[in-house]
Amino acid sequence: MTVERQDGGIFETIHLDQSVTYASSVEANEIDVQSGSVVIEGRLNAPYLSNAGGLEVTSTLETNELANKKEAHLKVADNVVAQTVNNAGTLELGHHFKAETIESTGKLVAAGTIEATSVRLSGFIQLHDIRAERLDITVTHNSSADYLAASDIRIKAQREALIFKDDDHSLKVNEIDGGEVYLENVIAELVRGDRVTIGPNCTIKVVEYTEDYKLDEQSDVLELGKITRD
Repeated sequence: MTVERQDGGIFETIHLDQSVTYASSVEANEIDVQSGSVVIEGRLNAPYLSNAGGLEVTSTLETNELANKKEAHLKVADNVVAQTVNNAGTLELGHHFKAETIESTGKLVAAGTIEATSVRLSGFIQLHDIRAERLDITVTHNSSADYLAASDIRIKAQREALIFKDDDHSLKVNEIDGGEVYLENVIAELVRGDRVTIGPNCTIKVVEYTEDYKLDEQSDVLELGKITRD
């Protein structure tokens, strides 16, 4: 397959339905990748970005609205700065990821820190760390993260018709640190919070809390301690 090669530059809109490589950075008001494989050898700055194919950015990405559609694959080697991110495909990030709101129902792999006001995740996740105001995770696949921190953390098992609960999949985390913390289907080394509720199907090595603590009989906690924060 022949891949077209073009120079980068400044554009108003870009609509792509074929494979192309841009040899330098690209700026555009709107980019719509409908199909094909697109590589940008440099930075990408596009306030409105929609990807339904394959898109790789070898440097940084700056955008206001990012929509990565189902079956799509977006890979960014360096930092990402965005306002609203909606991922239904595969999102692979090499460094820091900063946004206002992030929603992912597909596959999210991030090697650096994710920083946002609101983060809502389901699907497969493999993360280094998240720092947010509100963090909601629905455990639908065996997934992992090193560090999760938010004022309000809710990690729940997948449900069907509000009755069925998935006991098979789990989220493995090294450390969780929050204010209000509710967990299901979590395997963790350390959970720290002000008000901590360990729901069903959890295995936690250490739980530290400042105000209140609850434990479901279907979960195990090896060490428990009340602490004070500076």
